[in-house]
Amino acid sequence: MITLWKKYSYVIMLVAISILLGLYILISSDEDTSGYQEIVVNEGQSLWEIANLYADNHSLSSQEFIEWVSKKNQLNEDNIKAGEKLIIPVKAKHLLNDNSKLAYDME
Repeated sequence: MITLWKKYSYVIMLVAISILLGLYILISSDEDTSGYQEIVVNEGQSLWEIANLYADNHSLSSQEFIEWVSKKNQLNEDNIKAGEKLIIPVKAKHLLNDNSKLAYDME
């Protein structure tokens, strides 16, 4: 066993460090959503419409916006319901002057 360690210690250390680094990246990549805007869905709104309403406040394509919202809000389908609260990828500091505006107020 000692001979194995002496012969392959660098390889073993490299593998161990790679695994630890990979786990750290995996755990830390789960982005905190507390700094993002929460909106309330209005009757008849779709994720596409919400993506377009906030297009000036994020740098994602509409498809990327919808994927982000679906993942962070754990949506199983693209259908959303009126009154549903959604977290969107718009930082709170990038909002309009009136922070009380909701998605349905911006029509």
